[in-house]
Amino acid sequence: MHSYIDETFWQEALGTPTWYILLKDDFERLEKLAKKESNYTKRKQIKDRAYSLVEEAVRNGRLPIAKTGHNLDAERKPIDTVVIHHTKNRPGMTLERLNAIQLLRIYCHYFANPTDPKEKHLQGQPVWSGHFYNSKQVFWGYHWFVRGDGSSQHILDDKYIGWHAGNWDVNTRSIGICIDDDLTDKEPSGIVIQTIADIVTQNYPNVSQPKILGHCEVNNSTECPGHLFLESWKQKLVASLQ
Repeated sequence: MHSYIDETFWQEALGTPTWYILLKDDFERLEKLAKKESNYTKRKQIKDRAYSLVEEAVRNGRLPIAKTGHNLDAERKPIDTVVIHHTKNRPGMTLERLNAIQLLRIYCHYFANPTDPKEKHLQGQPVWSGHFYNSKQVFWGYHWFVRGDGSSQHILDDKYIGWHAGNWDVNTRSIGICIDDDLTDKEPSGIVIQTIADIVTQNYPNVSQPKILGHCEVNNSTECPGHLFLESWKQKLVASLQ
C-alpha cells in the first residue's frame, strides 16, 4: 500500500506534548488529498496510516495526554436535541479507530488553534477532553454508536458535551447518535432506524420530534448522515417514534 506520510516524522511527533501542532499541517494535507480522490478505497487509504499510528500511540500509552485540565463541559445544558450522524466509513469501525479519527480531526485542530478566547491557553498544552469511558480518557464526540445489527453502545456519558455537531450551541444541549456505516447514498436498515428510535424514546422522552435532526440540519457544511436522510429515512425515523 502506498504510504502518504513520512512515518518517521509522525512517530517522533506523536511522542511530544505538542504532537498536534507538529502534525496539523500534514494532516490537513491528507484531508485535501482525500477530498480530491473519487475512488472510495483509495480515498480511505490516504489517511489510514495516520489514523493507525495515532491509534497505536494511544493503545501503547505513548501519546502525551493531559491527566487533568480545564472543565470543557462547564456549559452543558439540559438535553433538548438529538443529532444523527454516520461514520462515512464501511461498517465495523472499532472504538479505538473512532477515537484516533476524532483526536486528529477534532481535538488536534482545536487545541492547535482554539477559537474561544477563553480557551486560548489550551494551545500548546497536552490534549485533554475530560471524557472517560471504561476509566480511559476518550476523544470521540458521539454519545451513542449504533451497529448494523441493531446493537448500540452508550459510549459517552450524557453529562459530557460531545464535540459532534460543528455548532457549539447545539453541542451544549444535544446528544449525538452515530451509525457505523457509510450512508452517503443509501439508507440504514429498518432495525437500525428502530434502534435509534428506541434510544430516543427510552432515554430522551422530553426531546420533541422537531428537535431530532441530521447533522446536515445544524451544520450546512456537511451532508451527514447522507442526502437520503432528508429525502426519505428521516420520515421513517419519525414514524418509528410514534
